[in-house]
Amino acid sequence: MTEAMTRPRVFTHAHRQRLDRAAEHYLRKCYRTNSAARASEFATELGLTPEYVSWLATKILGMPLRDYLRGKQVVYAAWLLRTLPAEITIEEIAVRSGFGTAGTLYRCFVAAYGTTPGAFRGLKK
Repeated sequence: MTEAMTRPRVFTHAHRQRLDRAAEHYLRKCYRTNSAARASEFATELGLTPEYVSWLATKILGMPLRDYLRGKQVVYAAWLLRTLPAEITIEEIAVRSGFGTAGTLYRCFVAAYGTTPGAFRGLKK
């Protein structure tokens, strides 16, 4: 075995930036098309297997890819809740932020912010 084969792979800040940009591009596409974001579709878009992208994300980001994408979606949903009028339903916010269903948005939102999307929306006033 050569030394290169035994050395562990070192990921740099540039690797994280590339993954961030790819994730942002993918999520913007999901937001535009009102489709649910899926880690497996993200991997397919990159031309890689879901297993490899998941392993790569865990090494670079320190968290599973699904959690990383969900975190970005929750931040976007919070922004939508703060900026869109109250006539836009939570269900519509869920679809626009790539969650697909309101239940998934509620579960992820409560985990991230400790409050429901409706209560969060009420805090913006």
